[in-house]
Parts: sequence; C-alpha cells; structure tokens
Amino acid sequence: MKAAGILVLGMFLILANFCEVKAQQQLNMPVLSRWDDDAIPPAWTGAFSECWGYAAADREYAFIGSTQGTYFFDITDPVSPEMVGYFNTKDTVTLVVNKDYATYDHYLYAVSDQGTNSLQIFDLQYLPDSVIKVYDSDVISKRCHTIFVEKDRLYMASNTRPDNSFGAMDIFSIADPLNPQLLGTLSHPGFFSVHETFVRNDTAYCANGNNGLWIYDLSNPAAPFLISIVEFYPESAYNHSAWLTADSKTMVFTDEAHGKGVKVFDMTDIHDPQLVSMIRSNMLQVPVPQSSDGSVAHNPYIVDDILLLSYYHDGVVAYDISDPANPVLIGYNDIHDQNTTYNSYNGCWGLYPFLPSRNIIASDITNGLFILDGSEIFKPKVIVPNNFYFVPAGNPVHSEYITFLYSTPNSLSVGITIYDVTGKLLTDEAVGLVQGKGEIQLPVSGFAAGLYIAVVQTGEQTFSTKFTISEN
Repeated sequence: MKAAGILVLGMFLILANFCEVKAQQQLNMPVLSRWDDDAIPPAWTGAFSECWGYAAADREYAFIGSTQGTYFFDITDPVSPEMVGYFNTKDTVTLVVNKDYATYDHYLYAVSDQGTNSLQIFDLQYLPDSVIKVYDSDVISKRCHTIFVEKDRLYMASNTRPDNSFGAMDIFSIADPLNPQLLGTLSHPGFFSVHETFVRNDTAYCANGNNGLWIYDLSNPAAPFLISIVEFYPESAYNHSAWLTADSKTMVFTDEAHGKGVKVFDMTDIHDPQLVSMIRSNMLQVPVPQSSDGSVAHNPYIVDDILLLSYYHDGVVAYDISDPANPVLIGYNDIHDQNTTYNSYNGCWGLYPFLPSRNIIASDITNGLFILDGSEIFKPKVIVPNNFYFVPAGNPVHSEYITFLYSTPNSLSVGITIYDVTGKLLTDEAVGLVQGKGEIQLPVSGFAAGLYIAVVQTGEQTFSTKFTISEN
C-alpha cells in the first residue's frame, strides 16, 4: 500500500458488474464506480487499455478497450453505470495491447495496434438504446497505434496499411464520416514514426518517441511545414504525448520512461518553446525518484488550467497549472494501489476529463474502468478578497513550528491541511482566526527537508500557499 491517502470506501467485487470500490488513496477525486471482468484474457500488460467518452442529449457515455474489443457504458448515473454495447475487434484471435479512440460528430473511431485488424466506426446517435457498428475495414489501416480528430480530419499515427506499408502519420478527411479520404502523410528523415499527436487549428504537436517533439503546420496536409523541434531537454527519453492549454500558451508532454518528469513548456514563441517546470509523482516515495526506480507518466490532458495525468502505477494525478512555472497538486486517485514498486508499466492507461458533469473516466490496465468525481478539482476558483491573507512567515522554516501570518475582516474558523509534494496528507487542523491581524503556529517536527503545500479552507473559499523546510 502506498503512503498517501484520505478516503476509505468499501468494496465487493462482482464479476463483470459495477460495484463499490475498495480502499483508494485519493485527494479531491473520489471513485463513484468501477467495472471489471475477470473473464477477459490479459495480454502481457493486462486486459484493458484506452478509454474515451461522449455526451449527447443530456446523457454521458464511457468507452473502454480490452484485449478483445470495445465496451460501451451509459454513465449518466455515475454510481450505477449500465453496459449498453460490446463489439469484438476484427481479429478475434490476437490479444490487443493497444487500442485507441476518437469521436467526430456522433461517431466513435477505434483502432488496434496488434494482429490483423481494422479501422472501426460506431454510430452513437441511437444511444442509450443501441450502438451500431457502421464501418469495419482494413482498406486504410490494419494496425494503428493512436488516433486524433480535429475538425473534420482524422490523424492516424504509426499506421500500418493493408499492404504492410507504413505511415508515420496518415491524415484523412472525414467530412464524409464513413468514407475517409487520404489527404497526406507526414514523414521526415529525422524520425520513423509518430507515436501520438495533438492538433489544434491544423498545428500538430507530434510526440516522436526518442526523436523528441516535432511541431508542424498541417494547413496543407500534402505539404507539411516544420515549425520547430523540442529535443535535448532535461530528462528526455521516449516522447510519448502532449496537450495544450486552451490559449495555446502552455504545452505539457510526457516521456514514457521510469523516473522522467512531466515537462511544462511556455509556448509564447512556438518557434522557440521554453521549459518552465517539471512535475513528478512519487507516491511510493522511492529515495531517488529520477532513477529507473521512479514512476512513469503516460498521457496528459488539460481542461482550462487543470492538468490531468494518467500516471501508470500512481493512477490519476491533477495539477493547477495556471502558473505554469509553479504547478500545484490539487488532486489524485491511486486507482492502481496494489503495486509496491514502479516496475514495468502497470496502472492507469488513459483518461477522459471532458464530460459536462465534470466526472472523469479512467482506465486501468488491470483494474478496468473507473468513474471519478472531478467536481472538486474543477470547481470555479474563488478570488480571496484583498483584505484577507494567509501566508507563511519566514520561508524557509528552520524550527519545529511554522508560523502563518493572517489578516481577516471577520473572525472565522478555517481548515488547514498540509501536504508534501507527492500529495501525502501530513496535517489536518481546524483553527480559529480572530478579526484583524494575527499569527498561528503549527508543528512541523518530523517533516523532512523539502517543499510543502498548505491548503486553507474558509467556508466556500479555498486557496493554497507553499513553504519550504530547511535542512538546518
């Protein structure tokens, strides 16, 4: 069991059914329900891979890929989701490790990267009554690693065609959703394949594995224009996937290797991206988290100024990146809490945090489909009035107590919680503040040297401040 946790829930696992959930280590992201099916045969990694979501007509849906096919769930009631469909992959013999999904209009596009498979397209417009498979063909793809849809284009990264030729990234028009038309192929002598891409306004941020991240203008897919390359950055490894903030000013990407931090880049000048911070989850508190004993980040997703990460063994992790140079941990759920090391690549594969309800869909390679409550991490930020403040006095801290200075227009009670940078809860106190200016002290004896986060709750207002414990 990992050293972090707040909420404990009971669990009785019933085969192939949603159920209550066992003890989960979490902050601001409780589990609402989970589904698993022990009858699904695992590949070398496990039974499950990617998940995705969809919302229409005031209802919400989750999809998850297994070694054999795709499962469809109505999660409008997130505590009691209902399976509404299942379809096998085209190849019913080979166990699929990598599945990937994207939606366009009322269609779900699905690919597999093992066996002799196909592009599958499902019509979602008749949900929750039924799902219809309307396309299942290997004419343009028999294996594909990842896909992304932007506007009316389908981007197929690492695409193997029926004649076994390979496209680093094939680009298709899906203006006619059931009749994809090839627009162009991205290729370059500097890389063999695109692992995954994020596209906004025809600009593609291509994670190219060991060759770094390449940014392209794909306004004309037949003639891609290279804008810039991000390479030779600290803790570089296998550049896996990227995402942008809504204003396109901040980019986050992961390197899929043990001990490598998640990179946060300033994109003010797209021709010269600048690294401004790194994020690292270490729920197991390994002594050297930057080593091969460290954790592995998989996929980033950004909603407003909230970064969510599928972080393999450490589950789902959320940061406020409104100040990209100083990310603040605001939530997590260790949905894969059975591991005691960071060996291999077990745990959370993917997320879908874009539902109107603010619920979060998560897939775990071993533990199946999770529905998490994201309302706390997504709640609107409250601006603290200018006549109220709460700050550490003397930073870094050199004694067994930390002193906080405050000013409040009214006497009130506040809750103060202190976390380390891994999200481990260390202090949880209710404190009364007297009108006017004052100070309070909290014990920090036994705290190791390092950075800590104090979260202050004043009724409906929540804000955080940082302090450092000195080695002396």
